[in-house]
Amino acid sequence: MTKLVKMEWYKLRTTKMFIILAAITFGLNLAFAAVVPLIMKMISSIAEPVALTNAIANPFYFSLLMIPMYISAISFLYADFAGGYIKNYAGQVGSRGRIVASKFIVLGIHNLIFFILGSLSSALGAAIAGTLVFDGNVLAGVGTMLLKWLLSLAISSILMFLAVGIKNKTLATIVGVIFATGALNLAYMGISTGVMNIFKLEEFVLSNYLPDGLISTVNVDTNTLVLNAILVGLSFIAAFVTLTYFTFKKRDIK
Repeated sequence: MTKLVKMEWYKLRTTKMFIILAAITFGLNLAFAAVVPLIMKMISSIAEPVALTNAIANPFYFSLLMIPMYISAISFLYADFAGGYIKNYAGQVGSRGRIVASKFIVLGIHNLIFFILGSLSSALGAAIAGTLVFDGNVLAGVGTMLLKWLLSLAISSILMFLAVGIKNKTLATIVGVIFATGALNLAYMGISTGVMNIFKLEEFVLSNYLPDGLISTVNVDTNTLVLNAILVGLSFIAAFVTLTYFTFKKRDIK
């Protein structure tokens, strides 16, 4: 298992797509974090201060900047199929579950790298703009960032099922872009309203029980939806990694 993880990690860190998209994400995030406050200063002479905690807790200035992360993840997950390489070693492994597990472990490292780069570029951009404020809740910011990383892994587990389980890179890419853009938010609002009307509930927010909704609202500092994020993240990961294993196990590898 350790050898498989090392092999997957080697493939990731030597992949040009990963390096390029990570650099693009860092550069764009840095640019937005630095330029937007400067523009606000020019327009209104006032720019909102950015606490270091918030810069860490909110790694991506816009959720759209998660698109490169998901595309990079899908590219990494599908690379073996695209090159026909997986056929050479799948039969040499005692259980295909080890292949799935090793890919998921390295996928976690992959997403964490993007999140760390996002937090660093957010803080650096705010520092360049002169809006960064040091506060005493940095640990809460780190905690929030890690919960969002967990939720990103939950989303990535869905993409893993599509890219590795049913071997459909195009569908996985489309789904990744949809999650990153928040395109389902209106649908979630409509469903939430319908559920409240049908079951006569005072409040029901569907997005509070889905990883793409929670990733923008969870906050350790204010104790907002922390338990939801943990339970939803772990539940989605368990469900879709298991689905990936069973579908991958049954498919012929060509």
